[in-house]
Amino acid sequence: MAHDPHQNQARDTSRDIYVRTEIGTGAKLFFGSALFILFFLIVSLNLPLETLNAPQWLIELQTNLLNLSKALAPYLIVGVLGSIVGIAELTSAFQTYPREAMRTRWAKILIGVNSSTAILALGITRLTMPTMNSTLQVILVGLGFQSLIRTKFVLAKQIGSKDGSGEISVNIGWLYDQFQNLCRTQIDLELMNNRRTAVTDLLLHYPSLTELYDIAYYTIIARATLSPSEEEERLSRLEKLIDPSAPENFAKTSIALLILENGGPGYVNLLMDQAHQTSPEGAATAVFTTEQLVTRMVNEFSLERLVELAEKMTAAEDVLEWIREAAKPNPGTSESNQKAAICHMIIQQTGVEAVQKAITQEKI
Repeated sequence: MAHDPHQNQARDTSRDIYVRTEIGTGAKLFFGSALFILFFLIVSLNLPLETLNAPQWLIELQTNLLNLSKALAPYLIVGVLGSIVGIAELTSAFQTYPREAMRTRWAKILIGVNSSTAILALGITRLTMPTMNSTLQVILVGLGFQSLIRTKFVLAKQIGSKDGSGEISVNIGWLYDQFQNLCRTQIDLELMNNRRTAVTDLLLHYPSLTELYDIAYYTIIARATLSPSEEEERLSRLEKLIDPSAPENFAKTSIALLILENGGPGYVNLLMDQAHQTSPEGAATAVFTTEQLVTRMVNEFSLERLVELAEKMTAAEDVLEWIREAAKPNPGTSESNQKAAICHMIIQQTGVEAVQKAITQEKI
């Protein structure tokens, strides 16, 4: 028995929903366990063991651990501050997908580099300035170092220069800028795969152009943080995408991407969950993609039947004339290529859904 690719995609979507749930549960379990362990350590290190007649070795162990925690606390603080700065950079660069961006491998590298360099800077500071107050060292490194590695010092500037030409400067942050740009590019490329998957899922579960338009329109007007001008600009973009002269598949894909950009991945996941719950068999009856439909028509239609189908579906004489001409025998072109060209023309003129409905009625 042949397997329906749409049914396979429906199962994949169901599995994705399960995986997202498992990841969320795992994250909660991890942070809950970490907080419990931290609370346990704080309580254990501050218990008055001497008054409780505890063994001497346990008292010494507590003292050593307490001294170790006091020694490591400054490094932990500057490391956390460095991580916060890295997270802030990511969220400002990827405002539409902040959580997804932070889950990528290069985001973890960026955060790790910010944290580890801050810890290293504190270590160097303590070695070179051992007499400085520890609290001042933490403040100096935790806040000052993060600013320093992103700073460009202009030593001299030409009078009247507006583009920076002729200035003498020391760009301490150049190396970090290059690293930051590398991370940003790699994160964006990784997110590109996720965006494509989300758009494909939207098209699978919401194949109607009208339905996609309604979702996109609601998504834009429901945003509470958009200014009137921003809302108007996005609605204008949406209106341009439903231009009848635009190819239907292009319009659908662009509107799905617009939904993702305005609603975010979490909103798209919600739409997928709702579609999966309300219509578990919806994916099995979804329209074909253009490539799938063209392949089916090429395999099951003759050139003559394609011409007949075109005559039933469109009255545009120039289009019909082109199709009739393309269906004539051509020694320099294979019949499959002729069929494919005609199929693409029919779909472009009438849309995937209309063509699929027409060939289904003919009981191919």
